[in-house]
Amino acid sequence: MEATNTIRYHGLDALRGLAMLLGIVLHAALPYMPGLEWFWPADKDSSHAIWFLEVFIHSWRMPLFFIVSGFFTHLVISRRSWKYWWKNRALRIGLPIVIFTPIIGLTLPWIFDFGWKGELKFFYSNENQPWHLWFLWHLLIFTIGSLLFVPVSRLKLGFISTASSKVTKLFAKFVFQSRFPIVFILLMVILTIESGAELIINPVATVLYFGLGFSLYKNQNLIQSLKNNWIYYLLSCIPIFVILMIFTRMTLGWGWNDPRWETWGLPVTIMKVAPGILFSYALIGLAESKLTQPNAIMRFISDSAYWVYLIHLPIVAFITFYMFRFSWPAEIKFILSVALTTVICLVTYKYLVRSTYIGTLLNGRRYPFKP
Repeated sequence: MEATNTIRYHGLDALRGLAMLLGIVLHAALPYMPGLEWFWPADKDSSHAIWFLEVFIHSWRMPLFFIVSGFFTHLVISRRSWKYWWKNRALRIGLPIVIFTPIIGLTLPWIFDFGWKGELKFFYSNENQPWHLWFLWHLLIFTIGSLLFVPVSRLKLGFISTASSKVTKLFAKFVFQSRFPIVFILLMVILTIESGAELIINPVATVLYFGLGFSLYKNQNLIQSLKNNWIYYLLSCIPIFVILMIFTRMTLGWGWNDPRWETWGLPVTIMKVAPGILFSYALIGLAESKLTQPNAIMRFISDSAYWVYLIHLPIVAFITFYMFRFSWPAEIKFILSVALTTVICLVTYKYLVRSTYIGTLLNGRRYPFKP
């Protein structure tokens, strides 16, 4: 078998970029989803088709991101070093947080105020920070944690080190390395039941997804199994997702303190967690089995993903909120919002980022400009 550190993962790279673009779809969908008026400015028209699409994508997108991030983290460390990765994270995660946090404070608060009230009133606010940058904060927490964990793990402490190593390997074997991730799903349910399987406030849960991806990099047998059997993971998700749709519809509008969660919290959490890992396994296997060759378009999308992630929310939010005034079908406004935001993000990436110092910061390299 080809050495792990020379394999090119074109499929995973493309998958990461495409999943990032779906963030535009998710945030464009929210104004048209019935039952979310308490959380997000809502259009007078809603759409069950858009609601279905949003629930489907949301069920696996963030788990997939953390898995893929863990995978490529291990790849970088294996081909470079921990020291290189720490420096890389400081520049490509820490610095963007510093730069874009005030930009978010300058844009999203008044945009959402516009969505709620229909009035344009510019102001700065740190309320609701970090907004969509929470993903970066979780990655930064993992980086800081590794700065403490890695040196300690290298200490020679006799029996303690031996026992710790055995426990770690045993944990990885049953939680991370199985083709049937039942133990992982059960553990994730335990960790996320209090938050309804939402990850934004739960870095303990997200670090497990990250750890799964980190472990996957060295587990070529599991990667090959995912490539060979992705269709079975996908099929196994269908009945689970149908039940998830029923549960999601049933619980629309429930507040966090609703007493009905005492009865339905566990089954709802199971139905949310299971697709996250099963769809991720299916998509990883599909991508790595079908997208095996370099592709210029996929490369561009993958390179643009970080920029799209950083800037898309103010753009798509303003466009969708502005369209509240039009009496068009929700589906038309949704499609227009996605299309306009995608074009703005990709055009600005090509002409303002890809061949500039911003591109170096976000992608680690600057490409020669091509009109």
